[in-house]
Amino acid sequence: MKLKDRVAIVTGGGTGIGKASAIRFAQEGARVAVAGRRPGPLNEVVAQIEAIGGEAVAVSADVGQPDGCRKAIDETVSRFGGLDVLFNNAAQTYLQKTVEETTVEEWDDCLNATLRSVFLMSKYAAPEMRKAGRGSIINCASVGAVTPWRGGAAYCAAKSGILALTKVLAIEYGPWHIRVNTLSPGAIMTPNLEAAIERNQSGERLRAKCVFGRIGKPEEIAAAAVFLASDDASFVSTANLVVDGGWLTL
Repeated sequence: MKLKDRVAIVTGGGTGIGKASAIRFAQEGARVAVAGRRPGPLNEVVAQIEAIGGEAVAVSADVGQPDGCRKAIDETVSRFGGLDVLFNNAAQTYLQKTVEETTVEEWDDCLNATLRSVFLMSKYAAPEMRKAGRGSIINCASVGAVTPWRGGAAYCAAKSGILALTKVLAIEYGPWHIRVNTLSPGAIMTPNLEAAIERNQSGERLRAKCVFGRIGKPEEIAAAAVFLASDDASFVSTANLVVDGGWLTL
């Protein structure tokens, strides 16, 4: 098992990529804190992990706020005794408006959930990883950070910010033997994307953005996250691992 005896936090862990990653981390031997705003989905993920013999805890917290981040880290360390892996997956994905249509409040909500959360969680997690003498921080960006789309002002700006922030964190945390990398998914069939496809009839267009002619699965992103979290990536830092089925080449 690639993550045996490791402790991991997955933010936005109740659904989609976060859910798949929390379960996969547990399958690889990690003890997992599943963090997010809604207790119901978090508890369901914990139950699934426990059903396969893993250890997990649900942490209901708003990781866009300092208190929520401290809560997530404190409860994880209290329960499992340390912290080795942080997957910053939380994001606000449903805002699709032009700049003219986007309110200041909507902009702030999206940036807080998507970018500020990465800053805060990484800031408060690093001291715990430093104690362990190692760590891996994985920040979930997006192909939208490189190829933005109409209506994606806040989301794409936040994801682009994650690319730059990751490099700064990797430089600053490198002396503590903490690796920091970005994972950039393409179109992945999460509940949010499924709803957007139904609403916008965009399935055909998204499948055309993949050289395989299909939309990706959350489990495929989880597999990439395991690589970055594990010792298999021991000499990998500042990287942006793109898992997009060829989106950026088409």
